[in-house]
Amino acid sequence: MLNLEKVTKKYGRKVVLQNIDLDFKDQSGVYGLLGRNGVGKTTMMKIINDMIASYDGRISTSFDLAHIVFVTSAVADNNTIFQGKITNLMRYYASMYPNFDADYAKNLLARFNLNPKLKIKKLSTGNKTLVYNILGLATHETVTVFDEPTNGLDSVNRQKFFDIMLEDYAQHPRLIVLSTHLIQEVENYLTHVIMLKDTSLIMDDDIEEIQKRAVRISNATLPNKRVIHQRQLGSMTETYLFDTVTEEDIQEVTGQGGKVDYYGLQTLFNYLVED
Repeated sequence: MLNLEKVTKKYGRKVVLQNIDLDFKDQSGVYGLLGRNGVGKTTMMKIINDMIASYDGRISTSFDLAHIVFVTSAVADNNTIFQGKITNLMRYYASMYPNFDADYAKNLLARFNLNPKLKIKKLSTGNKTLVYNILGLATHETVTVFDEPTNGLDSVNRQKFFDIMLEDYAQHPRLIVLSTHLIQEVENYLTHVIMLKDTSLIMDDDIEEIQKRAVRISNATLPNKRVIHQRQLGSMTETYLFDTVTEEDIQEVTGQGGKVDYYGLQTLFNYLVED
């Protein structure tokens, strides 16, 4: 459906992305694009959205690139289309995206108490983000890419937006890509995780498979497992694994008097990408 092959991007001598092979093989899903600042997340999203033309490698799709929507609150102040009234921006979206649902957009604006007659340039950062998020959802295009969709949102509106996104995804299955630093909050909404470190792809897998391998053992050892972190808490030793753990492994840990449990995606991310 959407495939990146050996994609490399440089700005001068600085390599931002290097030999990225990535296959969005499913026609629908909610993908989390994770990485620290400066590892190329936004660059990758702009390349996917055909906003950057100069790069090495190849992108192939089973659809026209016009069916990819890039949603960001990082809009230049001199872009008049994105500074006028919300209604004007809605008309622009309707002209660009044939599946744009204006009634749905108005409904979502009302749910967030946003008057369509307001000027975007006078909105708070959080409300600008909500407007762009809402209009991006309402396009109902083949691929919707959200770059930091929580920028400026408080915890109530973050959860409200993600719940709405999931409701809309259930009604209109498509490929949604989220880039965010609030990993713990979005984990339960994701079907797939892509992780970048130092310009390279280090993870591309279904969330359920990742969660199965994110195992923490206490006061025990398991040989020949991938250990990504270990810490001492008084008399207790915690070992963070990212590996397959079988029932036999669990029995071995409990036989040593230890304990097995699981840890979240945010913790996994922190330990995998730390220097």
